[in-house]
Amino acid sequence: MNYRTFKLLVIICILAMQTSLYAQKESGKLNAKNELTNKIGLTFSSLGVNDIFGKSDVSDYSYEGKNFYTLGLTYIRGLNKWLEVETGLEYSRHNIDISPNIMPGENMFMRTQKTEMNLLNVPVTLRAKFLKYFFVNAGVLIDVDVSNSVYFENQTGFGGIVGAGLNYDFDFGLSVFLNPYIKAHSWIDVGTQQKVLEKGFRLGVAYDLPKILKKK
Repeated sequence: MNYRTFKLLVIICILAMQTSLYAQKESGKLNAKNELTNKIGLTFSSLGVNDIFGKSDVSDYSYEGKNFYTLGLTYIRGLNKWLEVETGLEYSRHNIDISPNIMPGENMFMRTQKTEMNLLNVPVTLRAKFLKYFFVNAGVLIDVDVSNSVYFENQTGFGGIVGAGLNYDFDFGLSVFLNPYIKAHSWIDVGTQQKVLEKGFRLGVAYDLPKILKKK
């Protein structure tokens, strides 16, 4: 584990503790009759585009994002009737085509190579609900690049996420949601010139723990 990764993990722990303390504080302000959501679930993201911007010092290549998918664990905590905080841990795999920038006189038989970028993502977002079934969400994104690729710069850093979605809560505690979003990976400058912009759809299922425990 390098020093940069260690610092990011420390920041992740601090953010998680602060989020938990704030949620508990807001919880105490509510009337006992108003139950806060306390959900845990799984998410899958794909069906979008992943573009790579910026010139890299790593090599003279052109990059084209082909497709991606993300698997995640999510935790959603209600702050009040209309506002929730969401965090979790995600694994993303981005499939990328790399083409050499051929200059006159160079080997014309150099072909496009297929490679992949693997990221661990920790999103920390706020979700504002409206009109019963809809929500908008936005927040920060912490990336840890576990690719160790020589073809593109390390994407460990900070980014952002914004989106909107549709959520439906069943009476027995299950929730399903669809969340179109835009993610900017490593957008805050941490020495990385290449930036990854991801646009896709996130599908999730989550269980409201208080409702399930009550039935037991």
